[in-house]
Amino acid sequence: MASGLQGLLAIPPQGDIKKLKGQDGLYRLRIGTYRVLFRIDHDERIIYIEAIGNRGDVY
Repeated sequence: MASGLQGLLAIPPQGDIKKLKGQDGLYRLRIGTYRVLFRIDHDERIIYIEAIGNRGDVY
């Protein structure tokens, strides 16, 4: 999990990342069976993690 989250520190963030449809500015990072939902503030260069959990639990 920690190594997967390290990819979010890169510019641009790296990993299995997709923008979620119907969710304004929300992205998901897939790490095995886990999902990390996050938003990016490009102006402030801050990533806000909204949720971390198993695939069926975070959506």
